[in-house]
Amino acid sequence: MIVTSTRTIAALLALLALLGAVGAGAAVPDARIAIDGVATSSSEPVVGERTALNVSLSNSGGSPSAADVTSVRVFDAGDADDRDDDDIRDEATAVGALSAGDATDVTLWTRFDEPGEHRLTVEVVAEQEATDGDEEADTTVRVTRDVIVDVQPAEVALDVRTRPLSPADLQSEEDDQSAGGISLNGIDGLFGGGGGGLQNADDDEELAAAADSPVEVTVVNTGTATADRVSLTAVGVPVGADGEAEPTVEVGPFVVEDVAPGEERRVIVDLGPLVERSDVTVTAAFRSELDAAAGASANRSTTATLRYPTREGQPIVTDATVQTLDDGRVVVDANLGNAGTGELTGVVVSVAGADGVDPTPTGQAYFVGSVGAGDFVAFDVRTTANASVADEIPIQIAYTERGVRYTETATVALPDASDGSDGDSGAIGTFGTVGIIGLVGVAGVAVAGTVIRRRDV
Repeated sequence: MIVTSTRTIAALLALLALLGAVGAGAAVPDARIAIDGVATSSSEPVVGERTALNVSLSNSGGSPSAADVTSVRVFDAGDADDRDDDDIRDEATAVGALSAGDATDVTLWTRFDEPGEHRLTVEVVAEQEATDGDEEADTTVRVTRDVIVDVQPAEVALDVRTRPLSPADLQSEEDDQSAGGISLNGIDGLFGGGGGGLQNADDDEELAAAADSPVEVTVVNTGTATADRVSLTAVGVPVGADGEAEPTVEVGPFVVEDVAPGEERRVIVDLGPLVERSDVTVTAAFRSELDAAAGASANRSTTATLRYPTREGQPIVTDATVQTLDDGRVVVDANLGNAGTGELTGVVVSVAGADGVDPTPTGQAYFVGSVGAGDFVAFDVRTTANASVADEIPIQIAYTERGVRYTETATVALPDASDGSDGDSGAIGTFGTVGIIGLVGVAGVAVAGTVIRRRDV
């Protein structure tokens, strides 16, 4: 007969109680729900922007029980005992059942009113299936996970950049690009003025052929929020005109795709046929989702200006020698150079009338012809001048560049007659733009009966 002491029995009872307590502390729910990750739709959400939280859920493959996810919600992190329904930022209900090994994604939405770091808590509530016939057991599973979101200040800003082109610059993607042309492949759109010729074209080749005065417009989003409902307009007035001048061109609005932060849209806007050189203002009107949420209208805009058409040629008068003859006549012998990058064609040089200076008679202007980039041609012009009234002679230069006729004026100084000498060289004065004469074929200059005198150099 084995006799067990009272002390031994007491020790055994204490050990069993301890094991029971450890087992109770290590118990886990049968449905092992986990929040695997929380990611924002934007790496840097901004104030006022609707931001998505993508929550990834799973039920562990080792879980002996399925679970029905009844709620996934997000709220500001804090004391759970002080939380109420007003603190919930968003909630998705009736997400669905997850068997062992299943996973799902849930999207929650929120906005932030202040920039900086925001700590949020995502909570998942699931009801697990009862096991071992224990219908009275607590079957609710709650899982939480904190996430920090770095919110940036809101800024809605567009930058508009313009580049004037000529119709010859527009090429299809098959054309040679070595001449610096613009490939239509990659251009987001071509918008036309001048009677809608571009809208009626069927393909890129027809679009390029229909353009009269194309301008490349690049819209860049330099802000932190998407700009939507972007539209472009272009208005031009004659160069040098006052604020009350009638517009030479008015085209648009043309709708451009939404522009996300850091993105750009590049389009071609055709100004249509222009009869004179113009200062053109391109305006991009836009709004953002932030404006729409606040009920604001599309009152944001940004502008860029350009002068169209551009001039790449630059005529200059150099090496001028001015001689006064005994009969009062003045002979100007000089070179006409082209310091620009474009060719000057149809160049005509004459003396412009001024106080004490007689203009070149009709039919006696000096026809230079063409002057290439970096080239020069010698010329001479004659006039009569009253040295007591005039101290310089205005030299008028008319030329065509990129289909547009221009006139400019340079001045050369008359010799000082006080020393009684002839053949002195007069200094070259400043260049001043007299103005555009007009498009060739519309209001071009005709030099009727011009005496053509071009000297080889």
